[in-house]
Amino acid sequence: MKDRICTSCYHVGKPIKQGPGSFFVDAMIWMTFISLSILSAIFVLMIIPIAWTLYHLWVYDKTTCPKCERIAMVSLTSRKGREALNGPKWVVSYKAPEAEQAHESKQRHDDDQNDSESKMV
Repeated sequence: MKDRICTSCYHVGKPIKQGPGSFFVDAMIWMTFISLSILSAIFVLMIIPIAWTLYHLWVYDKTTCPKCERIAMVSLTSRKGREALNGPKWVVSYKAPEAEQAHESKQRHDDDQNDSESKMV
């Protein structure tokens, strides 16, 4: 399987298969409906576990990201993959205006001088 990129966490690598679900649930459904169809001679009931198993295989035949475990892995050459290779669309950062930074550094400098003068006395 080729490398893919996760559109959620931007991990590049090989996806992993999603778990097949609970084997015991499928086994119980099969045993229940096999016994019901044999005891009642209504063999049409066998359609239910067959349909359930096909549905189960269809739903759980997906790949997930090994890092965040979401179903968001896309090909590196697809449009979404190329967008994801560029990284997130927005970055959260905060930079204080320079006037506030100058005021804060001057205040810290004054506080440091006051502390050193109080230690001398």
